Amino acid sequence: MQALLVLITRKLTIIIVLLNCVSITVLAQQDEKTSSVQSKTNTETTETNTKKNAKPKSATERKLKAFTTPSPTPITQQYKEDLKHYLPANKIKPLLAGSDDYITLITENTNINNKGVAILLPDWQQGATNPKAINFLRNKLPQQGWTTISIQPTSKPTDYPSSALKISEQQQENKNIIDKYKIKLSTMMNAVIAKANEYPGIVIIIAQGNHGAMLVALLNEGEEPAAITQAPNALILLSSYLLTSNKLIDEANTTFANELAYSEYPVLDLYLKNDNPIVLNKAQQRLSLSKKEMKVYYRQRQLNNTAIGYYPEQELLTQINSWLKSIGW
Repeated sequence: MQALLVLITRKLTIIIVLLNCVSITVLAQQDEKTSSVQSKTNTETTETNTKKNAKPKSATERKLKAFTTPSPTPITQQYKEDLKHYLPANKIKPLLAGSDDYITLITENTNINNKGVAILLPDWQQGATNPKAINFLRNKLPQQGWTTISIQPTSKPTDYPSSALKISEQQQENKNIIDKYKIKLSTMMNAVIAKANEYPGIVIIIAQGNHGAMLVALLNEGEEPAAITQAPNALILLSSYLLTSNKLIDEANTTFANELAYSEYPVLDLYLKNDNPIVLNKAQQRLSLSKKEMKVYYRQRQLNNTAIGYYPEQELLTQINSWLKSIGW
């Protein structure tokens, strides 16, 4: 009997051990399966997040690649659009000069006494209604017998003046750029003068800044391709000088002073007390050379001003009228 109990106890112990082993195996398999599932889930989650994060980045990159900064509208084009927008259509007259289109503002004489035509040429980077002097003359001169033609010139040439390291290179680059610009300027002025000749009376030109100095050179060109074929009856300069590279400014403006002294048409040379330093530095030289060459009908006057670059309106008109009367007009 006792032996039988011992046998049964051993069998039960074996069964319990076997059951424990099976349980441990099952639990291990479940843990492995759970870990596998969790690992798979984590991997899928990571991939999903990566894809989600990648999409906005890719879209952003595409937008950055697709976006390009538009080029700024040339200042001459801006002036043209402003003139067409703000001024009456009957005041704006298109002008074709060579292959280029220009805009002119024509205000006809409103006085009984018809004196002629005053061509108003603003400096480059300035508009045909430049408030520094041009716009006042455009509106005031017609009341005194002048038909005014104010023209919108082209912008200053790009990459001018030259920034080359050697002075010889600067000279050559500046010459190439300005020679091309002068051809355009002379073509434009010949077309404007031809337009002015459609009206009765004399033709005078009132030029500002760099264009004044260039006109003097073009009028002295003779038969050159960049010459102005018909000289005006008189030329009025407003703060005229020639911009170029720093080390060449003195030489260029001395050449301008000499060309002015040798010119044969009457010249009124006006500048301001508060003016461009180049104008102020070279004013005395222009006066001295003109006296030396005994230039007929040359007058130079300095006008007092409060705002730099702006001409006192009534004093400007008085100087122009008194000078024109002194030479018979």
